[in-house]
Amino acid sequence: MSQFGMQMPGARTKRAASINVYTGLLFVAVACLVAATAVAYISGAKIAPDGKPWKIQEKGRIALPSK
Repeated sequence: MSQFGMQMPGARTKRAASINVYTGLLFVAVACLVAATAVAYISGAKIAPDGKPWKIQEKGRIALPSK
């Protein structure tokens, strides 16, 4: 009967997609990754030369700022 588009009287209706536990965990994981990236960027800016976290210090001339 389903080949003709007919449905049985007691058949379940299709459920729409909804947010579940795994979706919530995904959002938490993404938020943690964003926070970790921000912390690493800020920490890198503090110790990098010229305050640029993507710049590498020269070998043998590593200088950390004093507080």
